[in-house]
Amino acid sequence: MLERLGSDLHNASYLAICLLMRRKSFAEDRCPVARTLDRVGDPWSMLILRDAGFGSTRFDQFETSLGIAPNMLTRRLESLVEAGMLERRLYSEKPERYEYVLTQRGLDFQPILTALKSFGERHYPKRRARV
Repeated sequence: MLERLGSDLHNASYLAICLLMRRKSFAEDRCPVARTLDRVGDPWSMLILRDAGFGSTRFDQFETSLGIAPNMLTRRLESLVEAGMLERRLYSEKPERYEYVLTQRGLDFQPILTALKSFGERHYPKRRARV
């Protein structure tokens, strides 16, 4: 009985943590900034879009450039395809491989990344190492 109680508490704790970790969706918010951030607001997604703008299209290119875990990259690519920022295209049938190409929506987002780059260079410059 104690084993079952411990197992039930563990499962209940896990469920509670999962529910707490859900973030609010802004997909239907009145504010266009909130709606946009709902689709591309996490750093990984923005960095994937940045690299796509520089010409990266393949999973291994994104993985190498960003140092991102494969499962995280898969989720972010799927999310960006669903948001209409990237298009998934078959480039090899054997083995089956896909590339991820910027859509018009993704291309329209590139000036926003350029603005973020300029802002970062101005307000968060790279610090030089102390000697």
